[in-house]
Amino acid sequence: MRKMRISLFGLMGIVLLSCSKSDDSTPPKEDPDPVNQAPAAFDLLTAPNGAAGVDVLPTLTWETATDPDGDAVSYDIFLDTTSDPSTLLSGAIGGTTVTGTERLHFLTPYNWKVVASDTEGATTASGVFGFTTRGLRVPAAATTEAAAFSPKIALSSVAFGDKLWVIGGRDAAGFQEEVWSTSDGADWTLVTEEPGFLGRASHTTAVFQDKVWVMGGTSIREVPPTSENPSGDEQYYMNDVWSSANGVDWDELTPEAAFAKRDGLTAAVLGDRLFIMGGYDGTYMNDVWSTTDGVLWEQTTASAGFTARSGHSTVVFDDKIWIIGGWDGTQRLNDVWYSTDGVTWTEATGAAQFSARVNPTTAVFDDKLWVIGGYAPSGAMNDIWYSTDGVTWEQTSGDETFPVRGDHTTAVYDDKIWVIGGNDGSLNQKYNDVWALD
Repeated sequence: MRKMRISLFGLMGIVLLSCSKSDDSTPPKEDPDPVNQAPAAFDLLTAPNGAAGVDVLPTLTWETATDPDGDAVSYDIFLDTTSDPSTLLSGAIGGTTVTGTERLHFLTPYNWKVVASDTEGATTASGVFGFTTRGLRVPAAATTEAAAFSPKIALSSVAFGDKLWVIGGRDAAGFQEEVWSTSDGADWTLVTEEPGFLGRASHTTAVFQDKVWVMGGTSIREVPPTSENPSGDEQYYMNDVWSSANGVDWDELTPEAAFAKRDGLTAAVLGDRLFIMGGYDGTYMNDVWSTTDGVLWEQTTASAGFTARSGHSTVVFDDKIWIIGGWDGTQRLNDVWYSTDGVTWTEATGAAQFSARVNPTTAVFDDKLWVIGGYAPSGAMNDIWYSTDGVTWEQTSGDETFPVRGDHTTAVYDDKIWVIGGNDGSLNQKYNDVWALD
């Protein structure tokens, strides 16, 4: 009996021990989450490393970066002038090509790279490629060889209200007052043939206070015939001031401004003031005047630092007014001057690298000053020069396709420099062609 009790207790212990071991058991471990892998390495394609003459709106392409995990891949493209570019050109691109939407500067070295990202945020960067942009492009043919307006000299132009405008000038029939406009440089519309002001040439125009302004110039009026002037035609100078908000309706702000009558003057807008400077009325001038309303004019200086002249060109660049070239009564000029206020003038250079000339045009484009054509001692020119500081000037290709000219007009419109009209230095060959340089 005692032996049986021991056996029963032993059997119960074995059962209890077995149950205890079964209760303490743990479930098998699951496999850990897989580690996300970054996109595979990839190469840049175009613009090729070391490429020259790349367009200022470049198209960049690269290889597809495959993802080991099958995740979708997007790309960030970086481009600037540093050795390791960090300026985002375009982000989260799904494809492998992108075209710039903001113009790069001419003749400038740039670097670019691409960073591939998967949906988990893992990234892989490409190498860095470098290229140099092209220079100013002069087309093989004009936008139009013969615009709707007549061939003329000493006309003016402005970009205003999403259009390019041409005003006045002198053609074979005489002094014109017509106002023309275009949206493409090819198709021109006669906005008005009678704006109210007299036909004129060698006047100046500007865009100021959301209006187009016309000031001064020269024209012809009838006077009693004399033995010295049997025709009764007399050339005279003007100092009237006109403005228009639409190019059709013109208001005369003053028939005679405080500044002397003149032609060959230039205008510039700096800050909240409109300036005029220089010109000729039988005497060459170097006075500077300004206004805030076109009615009341203040003499900024009676005698600026630059010599008296006409046929010069003027632009605003780097928050300064610039005066370039012209004629002082005895010689053509190639000096360059600037002022931050119209009062104090500094000579950037007394002799720029381009030849001395009268009636060139100057434009501000691509953060540079550009001088185009004019009459040099050797004759009319079609050379193009540029500068980033007004001191050092470099010539473009030197093989320009548009005819030599002076007394033309230039405006910047639609990301292009437009060269319009003028003549080849002979009184018989006037132009009404239109060229777009970009």
